[in-house]
Parts: sequence; C-alpha cells; structure tokens
Amino acid sequence: MAVDEALLESAAENELCSLRWYRWDQPTISLGYFQKNETEEQNQTWKGLPRVRRLSGGGAILHHHELTYSFAIPASHPLSQFPPDLYLTIHQPVIDILATHDLQVAFRGVSFKAESEPFLCFGRGDERDLVYQGNKILGSAQRRRRGAIVQHGSLLLLTSEYAPHFPGLLNQYEQISLYQSQFLSRLAEEFSQAIAQAIQLPLESQKLTDEEFEQARQLEKEKYSRESWTSRKT
Repeated sequence: MAVDEALLESAAENELCSLRWYRWDQPTISLGYFQKNETEEQNQTWKGLPRVRRLSGGGAILHHHELTYSFAIPASHPLSQFPPDLYLTIHQPVIDILATHDLQVAFRGVSFKAESEPFLCFGRGDERDLVYQGNKILGSAQRRRRGAIVQHGSLLLLTSEYAPHFPGLLNQYEQISLYQSQFLSRLAEEFSQAIAQAIQLPLESQKLTDEEFEQARQLEKEKYSRESWTSRKT
C-alpha cells in the first residue's frame, strides 16, 4: 500500500505513469479508504487475518488467491480527465487477454446495490466489474490526488476458504493447474503489454526509483503500519 501511494506521488509530482502487479504472502484484508473497520463479530471466518487500509475507495478485498494491480496516471494524461473511462481502459485489455486463454470474461453492464452494502468488494456490483460465468472476478477503485489518479484492482483466481461464496476465475478442475504454474507471471506480463498499448504509452520494466523507495519506506513506517490508520473510523 505504501508503494502504491509513492507511485501516485510520482504521477502527481513527476508526471510518471506506472503499472504494478503483485500478490500477497498471506491472506489479508485491505479496507477501502472510506470504509469502517468492521468488528470481528461480522464474520468469524476472518478472525485473526491481518488488515491494511488502501488509499483507494470501495469495499474490503480479501487478498488470497488473486492478482492485485495498481495503476497510477498523471494529471497531464488525457485519461485523467475522465476517471470513469479509466476503468474501461484498464479492464478491456484484461478481457482481451483472458479471451486468448479461452476464458470468456465480460463487463457486468449493470450496477446493483443491496439494502445493506456488503463488507467485501466482491459482494458489490458495478457495471464496470468483470464477470465470468455470472460471477464477479475483477473490480477496481480509484483515488485522485492533485489531478493524478491511482486505480487499484483485484483479479480473483481461486475461491478462498475465507470467502467460499465467491468463485474464482480458475476454479474449474482443468484450470486449477494453471494457478500452480508460470501462467500467472505470463498473464501479468500480457496484461501489462496490452494496457500499455491501450493507454498509448511505451512499456518499460524498472524498479522503484530511490526517491520512490524512500518515500514508500517512510509511508510504511509513519502511516500504513500504524493501528490508528488501519482502524480509523470514517
């Protein structure tokens, strides 16, 4: 989370565009920026899982068998003027690449709201969500800062035992082996190439700059690792 905020700052200050794919080393709940940290009584299944708070909005995400991405874009890029279009611009290449692997994913097309908004993001429905066989497998949320935007998203790959009611993209028996292989690394690379083409910017693979690394480390220490940040009431 600290790295993603550092990349948003790079977009705002240095007009740098970045795309990052990553996975989590243990099941973790990330809370949306504006979301209340619900009590454990809400679902005992999640008791004891670590929690962090994202900079972007939306519902909580259970990061387990999934791929997370963050995309930061400066105010100078035309797409920053139309934030809703950014969801479509990032999600469409994901649809296209998955189709080449015989995974037919589509936009939901309609939004829905329950009387009581579900705690987890994958229980919510937005027209720009991606669905597979009627189930949500990718949702995204944004945060704007000085005209720059960071967009977070999660691609659900397999059902987690902590949220058994959300089917994953690779749940079918013949596809589970893909999760264990180099498929995910190749998939992230293919997504990156397609997204770079969609936003009309060249793709360059590189590490964090020294400035970004130092800023992320400071943010981790002073913000994201503090209980006051994760558990704050909004």
